Amino acid sequence: MPKVVITDAEFSDISWEREFFAQHGVELLFPNSFVVEDVLPLLIDADAIVTNRCPITRQVIEQLRRCRVIVRYGVGVDNVDVETATEKGIIVCNVPDYSTDDVATHAVALLLCCWRKIHFGDAALKRGEWQRYTSIAPVYRTVGKTVGLFGFGRIGKRVSELLYPFGFKIIAYDPYLTEEEFLLHGAERVGFEDLLSRSDAISLHAPLTDETRGVFNREAFARMKRGVVFVNTARGGLVDEEALLWALDEGIVAAAGLDVFVNEPNPNPRLVQNPKVIATPHWAWYSEEAMWDLRRKVAEQVVQALKGERPTYAINWEDLVCR
Repeated sequence: MPKVVITDAEFSDISWEREFFAQHGVELLFPNSFVVEDVLPLLIDADAIVTNRCPITRQVIEQLRRCRVIVRYGVGVDNVDVETATEKGIIVCNVPDYSTDDVATHAVALLLCCWRKIHFGDAALKRGEWQRYTSIAPVYRTVGKTVGLFGFGRIGKRVSELLYPFGFKIIAYDPYLTEEEFLLHGAERVGFEDLLSRSDAISLHAPLTDETRGVFNREAFARMKRGVVFVNTARGGLVDEEALLWALDEGIVAAAGLDVFVNEPNPNPRLVQNPKVIATPHWAWYSEEAMWDLRRKVAEQVVQALKGERPTYAINWEDLVCR
C-alpha cells in the first residue's frame, strides 16, 4: 500500500484526508510537526510527502527512497528544494489558485485601512481618547492616486480589479509578463525604479526567490515617495525588516499593512508593535472556502502522481519530462 506523510498542516483534524486516501488505497501518516528531525524517519520510505512549513531540503530529499511527489499546502514552494527533487525525479506541486480572492481581498483591506489610517483611530478610542482629525493628517482621497503592484500574477491582477472602483491608477512591475497581460487587467507596465518613485501605495505579490529576497531594502525605501503606504501579503523575505523600520521612523512609509514576516511564527516585535503597522499573523490566505479548496487539491494531486498521471499543478513537470 502506498504511503503518504503529511508533515504538518494548519489544521489538526485530518479525518477527511484519511478517508479520501483510504478510498484510493493509500495509507496516511500525520506526525504534524515542521521540525525535520521529528518527521524524517517517516519520510524516508514515503511514496508521497505533503508539507506546509516543514523544510524539505536537499539533505532530506537525498535520503528519500521511494518518494514520487512532494506537494506544498500553499502557493510558494520556498521550503522545498525543487532543484534537488527534480534531480531525483520527484514531482513537486503547489496549489497556486486556492486563495487568490482571499489574499487579494486581505491586501486591499490592509491597504485601505492604512490609507485611511483606521488603526490610529481605533487605538485612540481603545485608550479612551477622542482625537480630532488633525492627529492623522494628512489623509488624501483615493481617486487619481497611484498603487504600485510588485508582481502581477493571479493575486496581483485580482488586486488591480478590486482597487479599480476606488479610483486608483494601477502600475505594476513584473518582468515575466507581456505588455498585453498588463493592459488586459488595467495596469500600466513599469520598471522597478518607476514603481518605487511613482507609487502612493505599494503592495507586494511576488514569490520569494534568490532574485526577490530582500529586494525592498533601505535603498529601495529611500527611493519611495514620502508618506507611502506599504503592504505585504506575499512573503516576509521580500523585505529587509530593519530597512522598513527605518522607513517608518523617517516618515517615508506612513503606514504598513503586513501579513507575512521574515521569522514566523515569531516576528520581530519592534515591527508588529509599531503604531504605524497593522499586522496579521499570515491569515490572508484563509477563508473556509479556500481551506477546503486547498485540502482537496492537495489530496487529488497526490493520488494523480501515485497513479502515474500528471498532477494538476506540477511545477517541475517539464524539467522531469526533458531529463
